[in-house]
Amino acid sequence: MLTLKNSISYAARGVNTERLNAILENAGQSVLDVGCGNGTYVLKLADRYNILGVDIQHFETWNAMPHLFSVSDASELKFKDSSFDTVLSFETLEHLPEPKKALREYYRICRKNLILTVPNCDITSGMRQSLMTYYHWVDRTHVNFFDMDTITEAVKEAGFKVVKHYYINQLSLLPLLTEAFNLSGLLGKLVQKILLKRQQRKYYITCLVVAEK
Repeated sequence: MLTLKNSISYAARGVNTERLNAILENAGQSVLDVGCGNGTYVLKLADRYNILGVDIQHFETWNAMPHLFSVSDASELKFKDSSFDTVLSFETLEHLPEPKKALREYYRICRKNLILTVPNCDITSGMRQSLMTYYHWVDRTHVNFFDMDTITEAVKEAGFKVVKHYYINQLSLLPLLTEAFNLSGLLGKLVQKILLKRQQRKYYITCLVVAEK
């Protein structure tokens, strides 16, 4: 069974621009959003696509357009084979005890492609030495921890062909640096600008994969 997500964060989830762009660039006309949470993407795109959303629990925001939502387990979707052009799965697989089973379900019900995101759990050597990590690692609702290699491999094992994979949601180090070095006032802002320009490595919170059937 699908484990319950953090109901507070998923009830308040807004539209992420980079995820939205991936939908607009790659989705077919009929779309199923698996693990839709509060349904923010379904409600946003209802006038553009034939879109439905499912999750393991009901969210109050569904009441605005109840015909677009239903309760369903991601690993046992109640749809016929090839029912949708595109399956969306945003921040869902990390919560599932059997993510590969869910991916096989995605493959079964889609005709065209899959667009998914999972938290990036790749810890760099600098993070290890600093005893730091992404918040994903301490979220108790997470039972799987993917990096780009492991999520693309899992998607391929389900039968898909990965056509795009890239990182989104850049992590900002400025709040930590501002706190650590007390970079306040005009001088602090100037130092922040210099640090941003000289930053050699970027860190990203999320892996995004687009795969075709």
